[in-house]
Amino acid sequence: MLLVIQRDKGFFKAEYNAMTLNRYKISSKSAIPTGKVKIEIVTKYDAKERMAPATITLKANGKEVGQGRVERSVPSIFTASETFDIGMDLNSPVSLDYWDRVPFEFSGKIEKVHIKYID
Repeated sequence: MLLVIQRDKGFFKAEYNAMTLNRYKISSKSAIPTGKVKIEIVTKYDAKERMAPATITLKANGKEVGQGRVERSVPSIFTASETFDIGMDLNSPVSLDYWDRVPFEFSGKIEKVHIKYID
């Protein structure tokens, strides 16, 4: 599973790349504000089984701005060519949407990244 979160042309976007077999794209319904914005991605699996479907919710400043479904998740397998990138996408791009703009570097400031696993 590879997940990319990006702000592109004002919209908050996420793409769940299931080992290139399936790609699930989610976008905010409208442009998100510029400046200091708290971005959240909430992934809720339908079941605890491997490859279970999931709902991904995008939030900006605590408000839901988009939501989408992943019909088949990936059971914790990552490609050998990927890295855990923040602020850019090194090596092989997760999304084809910015393939020609790699490393698709974020030009703003990322103050904090917090990853929380909720059972």
